[in-house]
Formats: sequence, structure tokens, C-alpha cells
Amino acid sequence: MQKTNFKNLKDLLQNKYAYQEATSNSRTSSIAEVLQNLKKNKDQTPVSIMKEEIINFTKAIGFGIQAPSSKSKSKEKQALPKSIDKKPILSNVAPQSKGNSRKNSSQSRNTSAHSIINENTNRSIAKDPKIPKGFQTGRLRERSEMNSILDQQKIKILNQSQDQQKQNLNNSNVSKQGTIDLVNLLKQQQNQKQQSINETINESKTFGEEFCGLNKGHFIYNYVIGKGGFGKVWKVELKKNRQMFAMKEMMKSKIIAKRSINSVMNEKELLSQLRHPFLVNMCYAFQDRDNLYLIMDLLTGGDLRFHIGKMKRFKEHQTKFFIACIVSGLEYLHNNNIIHRDIKPENIVLDKRGYARITDLGIARKVRPDNSQDTSGTPGYMAPEVMCRQNHGIAVDYFALGVIAYEFMIGKRPYNGKSRKEIRDQILAKQASIKKEDLPNGWSIEAMDFVNKLLQRKPQNRLGFNGPSEVKNHPWLKGVPWEKLYNKTIEAPYLPINVEDMYRQQISDDGEESQDELIKENQLLLRKNSVQNLFAGYGYDCNQDPTYKGTRSTASTHNTSQQNETIKF
Repeated sequence: MQKTNFKNLKDLLQNKYAYQEATSNSRTSSIAEVLQNLKKNKDQTPVSIMKEEIINFTKAIGFGIQAPSSKSKSKEKQALPKSIDKKPILSNVAPQSKGNSRKNSSQSRNTSAHSIINENTNRSIAKDPKIPKGFQTGRLRERSEMNSILDQQKIKILNQSQDQQKQNLNNSNVSKQGTIDLVNLLKQQQNQKQQSINETINESKTFGEEFCGLNKGHFIYNYVIGKGGFGKVWKVELKKNRQMFAMKEMMKSKIIAKRSINSVMNEKELLSQLRHPFLVNMCYAFQDRDNLYLIMDLLTGGDLRFHIGKMKRFKEHQTKFFIACIVSGLEYLHNNNIIHRDIKPENIVLDKRGYARITDLGIARKVRPDNSQDTSGTPGYMAPEVMCRQNHGIAVDYFALGVIAYEFMIGKRPYNGKSRKEIRDQILAKQASIKKEDLPNGWSIEAMDFVNKLLQRKPQNRLGFNGPSEVKNHPWLKGVPWEKLYNKTIEAPYLPINVEDMYRQQISDDGEESQDELIKENQLLLRKNSVQNLFAGYGYDCNQDPTYKGTRSTASTHNTSQQNETIKF
């Protein structure tokens, strides 16, 4: 950029911002006004803006003044005061002591560029012969005031920087202290949790031994014969007498996770009161810290779900035999004022001779008048009154019996759906029934009528609403020898085969079940006495039960001379 020569003070005052005027034709205030504004607004104007304005001003002055020629140097020395000639005015900041010289040496080295420009500008003004002495002194005074303001702003910036560093250091210390406090808090919580878990139970005596004197060490595990919602069913052998049983092993952690403590405790309580040839009876019950153990009659014939899946359909006489066995078991339950509520092929198990027995009393309940909110069961086999949340009684078991008979006859259930709502909508939409044209070959009209009456949607119209005798007296079952059936002197029309091989294949495919986080947490909870107390009383010994031999059904109270005969059904 080309420099401008100032011939007189008027040109200087009019062209004080030569640098800005050369780049943009804007006009600015006089030097005095600039200084006055800086003094007035120095506490309000941001430091960065003031600093930039002062630097631009000094640059403008530097660009607008040329150095004097060598010919006039001697005259300049005579005209200027000695103090100005020897030492230029830099600032009005007090001189530093020797003690602080080292401390502030780095600060003095880092003098900004605008201070050097100001120094050169002062010298140029003082040495210019074209500016009168009076104006030289006033000009230098203004320049000194500007330098003073600039140095004050430098000090202010330095102080702000130091304050910011202190604040960052304090924040860092607070952050470190906060992290330390958080770690200590977590350690404290972990120690409290561990202390709570360490309230361990006394394992010197296995839970349930006070009831039967047995634990799992008294049994030899053979192989898995089934799976349930809480664990596995094993074929086991009691060591002391070589007797075979089925052991239902249930994980307490899963029982807690599924909120089924009442269910398993209820099943044990009911089984301890019941014993019948067409029920899977309980022999022993005990527990340890992790599991519940239910020792029951061993039935090796498999459940009816397995067999209907293999056969697709059953013949009429085979179906009648299975239905008669189930009715005999239901009669015993209903006479004891118990509703099973989950009759389905999976819960009907065959023994090696082909006789069917009812199992799984997990959701069975005593009959009570107000049970509309109790809607447990399996969709597809649940009665309409249960699905619609109405009060219900023993007739719900006979509706499920009708679904099983329909499935054995037709090969499918009367109501099918992917959800409970779909099945309920189908039930409400129409009454399921078997028509004559749908009757399979070899089936009688009486069988069709029996099934249709069991499937009635209204419980008061359903066969069995007035009791089990109503079902047994139906024409289709009227000729069944109930006494011989009870004594099992009848040859079953269907014999399960290769069931042992099926079980052995199942054990080879059986792997460890995945454990979710909830079950793992429950396993830790099992170390607390308060949690173990939820299973208090889970134990049973059939040898100590005076009613072990059981109560016979009302149909089996008569003696018969044909008890040892084997006849065809």
C-alpha cells in the first residue's frame, strides 16, 4: 500500500485513519474522541473489540507518517526535549522490581506487536520537524494515554486468563473428587449387597428332609422323560429298594421368575390329599437350596399329545377307552371338590399297559362360587365361561374333554387360532359341532352326540354340568365296565410301543437351557432365608401318610369276582 505524506497538522487530523480510508472510504472520529470513547466504554466494550480497534488505529498512524531525512536529524535533536529524544514514552505502568524481573521475564518477552508499533509511532511524531512542538506534546500525551489503556487491557486479559486456568483447575479437582466419591459409593453399595446376600441359609440339613428324610443323593438319575415349564422330568431309581420313579425337578429361580410359587405349592398340597389309579400320584417331595423335587409314579407310555401326533386320529373304541379313563379320574377330582382346569393331551399320560392318567395339578383349584378372575388354562381347551371371565365350575373340565374327543375323531380341534382372542372370537361366533356328513367311517351317532353335548358353549346346557354321573350315563359310555376299568383288568385297545427308545433319543438332544438375567439374579436371592421361606413346607412322604392307599372312586366300591380277569374293552 502506498504511504501518505502529512504536510501539516490539519492533514494529520483529517487523515488520522489513512489506513482505513485507503481501504474503505469510511470516516472516523478524531483522536480525542477515540480516546474519550475508549475511556468511557472500556468497562462495557469487550476486550477483544477494544484491542482490535486500538491496533487498527496505531497501524493507521504508522502507515501515515514517514521517517525524517538524514539532513534534518541535527535540527530535530535541538528542537525536541531531551526526555523525548532519549527515551520514548511506552506506558505509564510502574517499573518492575528486581525481585519480580525473573517472574515476569516471559511476559516482557511476549510483548505484542501493537506495542512495538506504538513505540515507533511515538518516535516518528517526536522527530517530525513539520509538527509544531505544542502539538507534538499533546500528540504524545494522547499516544501515552492510548498506551496506558492498552496496557491496562493487556493486564485485564492476563488476569482473565489466569482466572480461567484456576477455574479449570478447580473444576478438574471437583471432577476428580466427584469420581472418587462415585467409586466409593458404588463400592459401598456392592458391599451392602454382598453383605445381604451373605445371609446364607444353614445347609447342614437339606430342605424337606424333615418331611421324608430323602434328598436327591438317594436317587440314581437314568434319563430325561419329559420337560416342563420349570425344569425336567427324570426317570430315577431309589437306591434303597431299587424302585423306579419319575422325578419332577423344578428350579426355584424359574418358579420365582414366572411368579408361580403359589402354583407349585398348591400342586404339592393337592397331591398330598389325593390318590387314585387314574391320577399320577405323588410319593415324595423335598427341596434343596436351588430346586424342588416331586417324586411321582413312573409312567413310561408317553403323553397323548405324542401319540395323537403320531397317529393323527384314533379309532372309536380307542377313543372311548381313553375318555373313560379320563372321566374316571375327573370323577374322583370333582367328588373332592377340585377343578383341574387344564385338561389337554399333554396332561394325559399312558402307562406301559396303555391306561391313561391325569397329571399336572399346577393350576387346579378348589371349587368356589366367585372365581371369575381366575382365567388360567390353555387356549383351545378353555371353556367359553373361563375365557369370558365368568364364574365357572366343574363343567369347564368336561368342555376340555369334548375338545379332546373331537380331536381324536376329526384330527383337529374345533376352535383354532394363534391367540386367545382369536379362539374366543371363534367360540363367540358359532357353536362347534360334528355333523353326520362329517362323521368318520366306523364312528357311531352316539359318539357324535356325546362330543356335541360336551362342546356346548353355555355351561348349563353342557353334558357334565350336573356332575360326573351325567357323563357316565350317556349312551356312548353306558356300557363301560367302570369297576373293571378301575381295577385295570381290561386289555387296553392301544399299547404304546418304543417309548423307551423315544425317551433315550430325547436325552441326547437335551441341552442346557439358557439362563436369562432374571433367573441368575433369582439364583442369588435363593441364598437369603427370606426367599427360602417362600417354599417352607414343601415336603411329603407317602410312607408317613395314613391315606396312602387312597380313596376309591364311587364307582369302584363294589367288589367283583372278575378283578383278576383280563377282558377286552
